[in-house]
Amino acid sequence: MRVEPLEERKAQILAAVVRAHITTGAPVSSSSVADDFAEPLSSATVRHVMATLEEAGYLHQPHTSAGRVPTARAYEFYAREVAAKARLRPADQKRINRSLAAGRADAEQLLGRVPHVLAELLHGVGMVLIPPLAGTVLGQIRFVLLDDRRLLTVVVTRDGRVTDKVIRPRERFRADELDRMSAFLNENFRGWALGAIRAELERRVAAERSQFLRQAAALCRESLDLAQGSALQLEGVSHLVEQMEAAHPEALGALVQALEEKERLARLLRDCLESPGASPRIQIGLEQVTPAMKDFALIGAPYGRAGSRAGSLGLLGPTRMDYARAITAVTYVAALFDRLLAEN
Repeated sequence: MRVEPLEERKAQILAAVVRAHITTGAPVSSSSVADDFAEPLSSATVRHVMATLEEAGYLHQPHTSAGRVPTARAYEFYAREVAAKARLRPADQKRINRSLAAGRADAEQLLGRVPHVLAELLHGVGMVLIPPLAGTVLGQIRFVLLDDRRLLTVVVTRDGRVTDKVIRPRERFRADELDRMSAFLNENFRGWALGAIRAELERRVAAERSQFLRQAAALCRESLDLAQGSALQLEGVSHLVEQMEAAHPEALGALVQALEEKERLARLLRDCLESPGASPRIQIGLEQVTPAMKDFALIGAPYGRAGSRAGSLGLLGPTRMDYARAITAVTYVAALFDRLLAEN
């Protein structure tokens, strides 16, 4: 949704309406906005501006005698133009550092911490999207002989993920042969996507008819489970369930079903990988996932290492959330995660 710029007075009044609605959840009257405004304004002036904002699609009036309620467009404006300029609370920064950066941890352990940190800090659903293995880039691969029939493969990707697997190859190998094969793959394919490595080895096998290449390709086929798709980890679903039970109990079942069907939520987080720059992606109103989520929002940001985008993380919460706190926290967690990956 594209947010058009507003005149300063209209922007200030719209921001005041959104803040009031986040706090109370009730329609906002012109008199309450005028009373809380920083500079003297008459209720009539505010009422006129609010009527103009309603015509522009930023507000709607549920009843003729009631105040006005922000639309998704108003929340989009508020999140991008007001809350996104906020600064992270020092207390939140300390809490994130303490939870995410405490002690030594590999990439998998860090990924597991991210949803918990976001969920507990912001009382929503913390999410992290782990990319499919085929698209990740090789950092190092090693084959270790366990006995005459089994060997251990250890793959470290450039973004810090470590996967290991015990395989039973058809052929038997000596330890020195496995060392030679590991060295060959690391020297020739470090920095390649894992899917591309397998494809290139198959091409070379067909072209050169080399037994060594054939063995290397066979080990890679067994070692790299490239069929693994993107994995979405969630934490904090109970936070949304509690809020839905209080506000919209009739939609609770549909919400829980949507959270269980992770692929649709994963698709929203994948969109973050296509967002330009480092700014978080803000999506207000998630009825494309399920109608039960029309009053929910997603704040997501990509993470990676050395400028590459490996995956994305984010927060799912009600439309009436503290956007300043949520946006700054998600942005900081993504940046901190990038730094921790680089250090590892």
